[in-house]
Amino acid sequence: MRIRFLFFATLVFFACGSTFAGQPFNKAEFVARRGEVIRKNPGRHGGSIRRQGTALSSQVSPGAGFLLPDRNRRGRRDSRHDGTDKAHVSFCSQTFRTSDSSDGPGIWQLDKREEVYGLTRVAPLEEFLSMLSFIPPAVKKLYMLTGSQGNVQNSREELDYSETLELAQSITGGIPESKRPIAVVQQMVPQLALSSLNPLLTEMRWIKSPYEIELMKKSGEIGAEGVKEAMKGTRPGMYEYELEAAARYVYTKRGARGDAFSPIVASGPNTLTLHYSANNRQMLEGEVVYMDYGADYEYYASDITRTWPVSGRFTPEQEKMYRCILEARDAIIAAMKPGVTIPQLQDVAEAVYKKHGFDKEFQEVGRYIGHTIGISTHDVDPRDRNRPLVAGVVYNVEPLIEIPGKIHMRLEDTVLVTPTGALNMTAGVPAGLEEVYALVRQKALSVNP
Repeated sequence: MRIRFLFFATLVFFACGSTFAGQPFNKAEFVARRGEVIRKNPGRHGGSIRRQGTALSSQVSPGAGFLLPDRNRRGRRDSRHDGTDKAHVSFCSQTFRTSDSSDGPGIWQLDKREEVYGLTRVAPLEEFLSMLSFIPPAVKKLYMLTGSQGNVQNSREELDYSETLELAQSITGGIPESKRPIAVVQQMVPQLALSSLNPLLTEMRWIKSPYEIELMKKSGEIGAEGVKEAMKGTRPGMYEYELEAAARYVYTKRGARGDAFSPIVASGPNTLTLHYSANNRQMLEGEVVYMDYGADYEYYASDITRTWPVSGRFTPEQEKMYRCILEARDAIIAAMKPGVTIPQLQDVAEAVYKKHGFDKEFQEVGRYIGHTIGISTHDVDPRDRNRPLVAGVVYNVEPLIEIPGKIHMRLEDTVLVTPTGALNMTAGVPAGLEEVYALVRQKALSVNP
């Protein structure tokens, strides 16, 4: 007789804020994802568990929760099983009420909450640890998402590095926050061997589903519109934060309820600070300014950079640099398609930098051309960094030039790899020289008069 024990648990750490007024929750998408995790679970016995809180937990983010699937007790797998017909339980706090007072009713106040999220049951958080005691003795291995899972601004690797650095400099020591739930579970079920589920979730995040692509297109559209508005009417004497305000106004008006990362508006000497975010300097005649900013729309990021002249036109030296990164951006996007690797795209960019006399500068930045993007601005990369691109990968193309001690310039766009090539999802904000000059001359919103 085949005995199966399989259920799927999602642990939401924050007490359920109000339902986000954006896209309706796509139950089918998330049910399918849970099923895919179960189908591709690399072990015969065990489960998977992951942690990532969300500030608006009644609107489940793509990375939210703990997952705990277990294979059938005898170690056999049913090839017909798609993972969607098992029990799915979400554990949510009933006692943490701060978000209720600020965000409004949460998941416990929703009617038919199980139906809304495609769950079998929404259970009190207090039941989670006691549930672990019911794991059958035949289960020998626990598959877990280990360490940080990233957030909208930072990748998993970036947060793991920050936690390690902070811990090394701490006088109190202890367990990093992202690993505390893992330690608790290991203490509860010490008989289970631990195996990381990160590679499977990395693969799922690297290739975007049609649902994700549509949300990223919307995020890119909003992001581009905001940066475009910020460019209008720029002139000497304005402050960097005025440009930030113009872009943020558009993001909010268009339904992006957060930033993909802290906005960067850098002018003059501030351009040399890679992730400058004070945005409080007054811009001067003859300088350049760049905005590196993106929208967080329904938990999906866009990331755009545009560089433009404060006075309306670049100087000859500035224009030479700008033409180089503009041509590099266009060449990289034109070369993107399934089967192409990042090193091959770097070779394409290198030819452009050499043509314009900036090969030395390109080598000094490590032949950098961009990064992956998705539910994190710096999203996860496949284990093999030389892996060929496939349709559904979204990559931020970001050519830059820096003259140490003088100036830094860059352009950046969020680009989708399609079956036949590439689609620039942030092309709504122009980058061509004459288009940029014309845009700066246009009248701006009242927040940037």
